[in-house]
Amino acid sequence: MKNINTILAVGAVTAVCGGVEAAVVAAWDFQTITNGGTALAAPPNTPKVISANFGAGTIYLDGTNGSSNFFQPASGTTNTEINAFSGTSVNADVSIGMSTVTTTGALAIVGGLTPSGGTPAANGKSMAFKFNMSNLANLSFTFAAQRTATGFTGIVIETSTDGSAWNAWTTLTSTNAGTGTSAVYSGPIKDSFVNSGVISVASTTTLDNATSAYVRFTFSGATASTGNNRFDNFIFSADAIPAPGALALLGVAGLLGSRRRR
Repeated sequence: MKNINTILAVGAVTAVCGGVEAAVVAAWDFQTITNGGTALAAPPNTPKVISANFGAGTIYLDGTNGSSNFFQPASGTTNTEINAFSGTSVNADVSIGMSTVTTTGALAIVGGLTPSGGTPAANGKSMAFKFNMSNLANLSFTFAAQRTATGFTGIVIETSTDGSAWNAWTTLTSTNAGTGTSAVYSGPIKDSFVNSGVISVASTTTLDNATSAYVRFTFSGATASTGNNRFDNFIFSADAIPAPGALALLGVAGLLGSRRRR
């Protein structure tokens, strides 16, 4: 018969290890609304506050929570800085219910008003994500993206725990001029929409256990008013942090195990 201490030790370790696993924090396919998520629409109805379609989180494009206020005309699409374009099935995780329908569901950040001899107004503007990282660590994310020939060539990605003070995470930089349909990015970028690649950003610890966690994208390098980058199927994931009681249990398991070995 197994010693009861051994059984308790194994049970304790199993309980702790079983609780440490990757979890979806927030995900956007920009079209599934069964869980209260926001579906995109073309200007002048493109939402500036976009609730996660899975998990819990919000994208801000309205000038709050560290974001910029992206321009949208009262009618039509002239000089708009946000739009809704056809999407992709790339990076759509059907296991959590993400849609693979491609006729809708890609968020586009657009150059906007471009004065003669100047640069598009959306250069330097920021899109912000907000979610809760309580009891979570090692945030990472994946998404699909593509750029038109005159779209944004650089994206600075930062983190914050208050929406005010920002820490550098990484910078994504386009490696080609685009063809009107797509462009490949460098750094932690693997590929783009057209050849079914996934953009993957390595994890950060700057948001571990943060009740209010922010991620900000700041755009640069667009050269025309209609130049744009479209994004689809964002998935933010993190590791669960064992509760203090579980960590204490792990210590007990070690003690019981050592007694058994004696």
